[in-house]
Amino acid sequence: MENNKISFGKRPGNPLFKRVWKDMLRDWKRYLMIGIMLIATIGFVSGMYVANNSMLKALEGNVTALKRENGHFQLSAKADEETLKAIETGEMADVPTVYRERAYSEAADEVEKAVNGAIEDKVAEQVRDAIRAQVTAAVDEQAAAAKAMGASVPETEREKMIDSALEKALSENYDKAYSEALKSAKDSEDYKKALSDAMDEAKKDIDKEIDEKYSEIAERYSLNEKTEPVPVTVHELFYKDSEEIIPDKNDYSGTIRVYGQRRDIDLYDILKGRAPENGNEILIDRMHADNAKIKIGDTIFAGKTDFKVVGLAAFVDYSTLYESNTDTMFDALTFNVGMTTDEGFERIRANTCANYAFTYNSKPADEIEEKELSENFLKALITQTAVSDTDDLKINDYVPAYANQALKFAENDIGHDKAIGGVLLYILTAVLAFIFAVTISTTLEQEASVIGTLRASGYTRGELLRYYMSAPLLIVIIAAVIGNILGYTVFKDIVAGMYYKSYSLPDFDTIWTPEAFIRTTLVPIILMLIINFIVITKTLKLSPLRFLRHDLKKTKRKKAIRLPRWKFLHRFRMRVFLQNIPNYIMLFVGITFVMLLISMAVGMPETLSYYQSRMKDMMFAEDQIILSSTEDEDGNTITTDTEGAERFSVTALERKSKKYNEEVSVYGITDGSRYIKLDKCDDDSVYISKAYAEKYNVRKGDTITLSEKYEHTDYKWKVYDIYDYSAGVAVFMDNEKFNRIFENDIDDFSGYMSDNMITDIDSEYIFKEITSHDMIKVADQLDHSMGAYMLYFQYVCLIVAAIILYLLTKIIIEKNERAISMTKILGYENGEIASLYLIPTALVVFFSEFLAMYLGFTLMKVFWKIMMMGMSGWFAFILPVSGFVKEFLLVFAAYLIITVIDFIRIRKIPKVLALKNME
Repeated sequence: MENNKISFGKRPGNPLFKRVWKDMLRDWKRYLMIGIMLIATIGFVSGMYVANNSMLKALEGNVTALKRENGHFQLSAKADEETLKAIETGEMADVPTVYRERAYSEAADEVEKAVNGAIEDKVAEQVRDAIRAQVTAAVDEQAAAAKAMGASVPETEREKMIDSALEKALSENYDKAYSEALKSAKDSEDYKKALSDAMDEAKKDIDKEIDEKYSEIAERYSLNEKTEPVPVTVHELFYKDSEEIIPDKNDYSGTIRVYGQRRDIDLYDILKGRAPENGNEILIDRMHADNAKIKIGDTIFAGKTDFKVVGLAAFVDYSTLYESNTDTMFDALTFNVGMTTDEGFERIRANTCANYAFTYNSKPADEIEEKELSENFLKALITQTAVSDTDDLKINDYVPAYANQALKFAENDIGHDKAIGGVLLYILTAVLAFIFAVTISTTLEQEASVIGTLRASGYTRGELLRYYMSAPLLIVIIAAVIGNILGYTVFKDIVAGMYYKSYSLPDFDTIWTPEAFIRTTLVPIILMLIINFIVITKTLKLSPLRFLRHDLKKTKRKKAIRLPRWKFLHRFRMRVFLQNIPNYIMLFVGITFVMLLISMAVGMPETLSYYQSRMKDMMFAEDQIILSSTEDEDGNTITTDTEGAERFSVTALERKSKKYNEEVSVYGITDGSRYIKLDKCDDDSVYISKAYAEKYNVRKGDTITLSEKYEHTDYKWKVYDIYDYSAGVAVFMDNEKFNRIFENDIDDFSGYMSDNMITDIDSEYIFKEITSHDMIKVADQLDHSMGAYMLYFQYVCLIVAAIILYLLTKIIIEKNERAISMTKILGYENGEIASLYLIPTALVVFFSEFLAMYLGFTLMKVFWKIMMMGMSGWFAFILPVSGFVKEFLLVFAAYLIITVIDFIRIRKIPKVLALKNME
């Protein structure tokens, strides 16, 4: 700019704009680095928005096209036709009235039976007494007549005569006399009054018991409030869970959920192959097939039943493969969903789950209305199930569509990723904008004399402001154009590939996404403009005279800090440090930003690896089998001969909160168990798992409250101690207490646990089997979905760190170029000069890394807990010492690379620079 020829006459335009491209070419390395980071970030985020919006559009379209359910419920047994029709009306049943009528009917029989029994006994006694009196009188008359004739009848003979006559009289006259007397008694008003009084008393007891029991569930679900009926259409969607066996993979262990032929609800998008046409063919999930290396034409087994795979599909109700809605994480590695014909479904020997899907006859306008309809329909379902004629019909599960993880997780994750990608873009843009601003501030200081001359020559602040903001603006615009082009081509496919690797999604068509343009182009431009505008305007407010004098400080000069009598080089380095504190603060902010990213990139694989390697040791037994029934078809208790097997009980309660209700497993353990050793404690105390304690910050002595899921029953227990079990959120107590609390038979149990695999129980009676492999599937799935990307992300963080360090250290050196040139004139060698300026920076980087590592780790623990609080289960964020070492080395390796570049930069600073523009 020193060579500009300034005309004092009328200027046709701002000639400074001609210098913008020359300035950018002169400092092309800085602009290239910033441009690359912006292009990569904008391209990836743009690709994410394009791919995400396109996939969300496809998922939204499939709701109607593939007749997706509005929810489903699972019953303990198949409901009869009458119950299903009543459920479909969506009307609440009058449970108290139905219960009373049934109870009254049963009570009427019992009361009448009891009253009749009492009357019959009384009448029988009266008739016997009357006949005995008659017989005794007749015998006494005979005895009196004999005595009048001079003969006496001994007492013993008299008793024999009475007994003989009584027996004869009873056999001849009792039945008739009893019938007449009983008829007379039942026709009397006394009988009717006794019957009525007994029935009234029984009704009082019945009413009291029904009111007490119904009020509990009515209070929880607001069943006493009148609601509009929610008519629905209910579809049978029964399934069977079986062990999945892949003949070519002997080490594989998984589960396959097989449905019968789907016709009217929850259809599928066939991505390859065709639908099954006979009982030997099966259609399976595409994503699981990819992960398990299953191809069309392969044979797989559902238990002992073989099927030929004829098609791969995306099922509309399983965009994410959740085996249970309460699972911590989906499992596309060892959980599969399949569909066969009705004939094929019957071939599978396994427990049939009575699962029903439903759709609202009147579609809700939005999710708010959908939640309201869901709550009202649940009331109808609860009440209609309660009054069903099917014995012991219970609701095992109820999941509306909006709360169904298998339906919503992928959709929500895609939406969350867009938000996170946007935030990262804005943070990075802000960091780069500040780097630009600091760079421009340094440029303003270096060119202060020229700016003062230009201002004195008539150039306005606005002209200079527009000139200095041109380069940052051009870089962002160029990066946005290139980034968006890459987003719609390369990065869109990369992002889609990431999601197809984790979720079972349908094919999608790329759509134009205005949101991507706004967030990846307009917002970064605005951020860059605002930040640079504030910094540049603040400096340009100074007078031309201040610029000519290089007096750009807003505050008065402070006296130099008196330093100890150190060696000259040590004092020089300290001066360098003190003069560059604002730049070092910026350097620290940049390192902290990078460390946060690296904490995620390093910490997540370390956490997953930790649980993968230790989950087997965390489990209290290698194999746990939960039975669907503890008795076989003949009524015999199901047993096992597996060595070391012992019974246990388990039920699921909920820990309720405003944001999230989590299912908690409550275990009843056999006294003296070899697997879970508990001390005796009173009925008000329990053990909780370590995972429970860590997730909810519960300590020994605290009180916890858990609730029944579909009943208004709360359980409050005091934490007796914390059991060292990190594989799940659980509560432990002895089995005797368990059965007493949950009102089971004293010998009741739910299943068996053993360190040896239990193989002698028919799969038809197995509701669920839990092994160490099932427990680590969360870590396996996360590792499969994100593990490789985290490794790539580490390399990306290394590059980002190198670029940020390069830009910031370049600013420090440029700010001190004249001083470095002067030291060269004074005879200092390049190595000595480099040590003066690079060692302070190295020390700042070194100590900043330690503080930034702590901050990054702390922030990641907070983010991790927030993420886990919205999921079932618990994994603590683990970062071993080796992880911290890796983080440190990644950033320091980046700095060492930049140090070499900085040394070369120092060598190239000419001595003549110190002699230019001397005041």
